Amino acid sequence: MHERGPRLANSTQNNMSQFFDVCKVSDIPMGEARMFEVNDVMVGVFHQAGQFFAMDNACPHAGASLSHGIIEGDVVRCRIHHWRFCIRNGTYLDEKKPKFNIRTYRVRVVDERIQIELEDDH
Repeated sequence: MHERGPRLANSTQNNMSQFFDVCKVSDIPMGEARMFEVNDVMVGVFHQAGQFFAMDNACPHAGASLSHGIIEGDVVRCRIHHWRFCIRNGTYLDEKKPKFNIRTYRVRVVDERIQIELEDDH
């Protein structure tokens, strides 16, 4: 069963992509993550060292929520089989197998609101 976060619809138009409001900066404490449904995409948003990072929320191995994983600095570890990913760029860290890398998304903060950029193909 997939857990679902808030569904977001507020967006800012950009030629090839859109920024979607996700939450307030204060909604994600330092060193933690939250899951959101952004334009029908489940996204994990991570707060590390004062910066925010976003990636597809599902682990490619068994689909577990990465935002509910174990966060160790710049690394999130899937809570089911312990696969490790870099939260900054989505790189799968256990082996050099790029097919397991996680898609990441550009994040910006506007007026204390976290926004995620999605391309038009979503």
